[in-house]
Amino acid sequence: MEQIKRAFDATASCYDAQRKWIIPEMDDYYSAAVWAAECKNPAPAILDIGAGTGLLSALMIQKFPDAVLTLVDLSETMLSIAKERFTDRKDVRYISGDYSNVDFSGRYDLICSALSIHHLEHEEKHRLYKKIFDALNPGGMFVNADQVLGDTTAINRRYMDYWDEF
Repeated sequence: MEQIKRAFDATASCYDAQRKWIIPEMDDYYSAAVWAAECKNPAPAILDIGAGTGLLSALMIQKFPDAVLTLVDLSETMLSIAKERFTDRKDVRYISGDYSNVDFSGRYDLICSALSIHHLEHEEKHRLYKKIFDALNPGGMFVNADQVLGDTTAINRRYMDYWDEF
């Protein structure tokens, strides 16, 4: 995790700009995660896991403007950019640390993540998913927009061809 932290600390200042270059159809990708998010609470407690600069959280508050946000990320440098993004909001908490180990400090109506959990090993993912489930309020929802390997070499090759062409 220390190597991942160093990499994200080093690229934090250009992270948002890189997204459109690295992620094919980035706006659609993030919009799909926001579209999938549902919550009956008009002021939901939202936890963003691996929040980085707050890209996904910023889109979530467009859908849920009265949300109370908690952002957790390994990189304090990334979270400092998120703090700038949400400087006008007083209802945002920031947790710096490895989300597979830190206490989420509460219960949430919606837990979301984008392009982060894939950094964990399979057993770490299993433990994290249990931790997420335990942190959800009854009826809560977890939305994870991430990348995964395909079931076959052919599917992976097709994806890589698409990405290279993009």
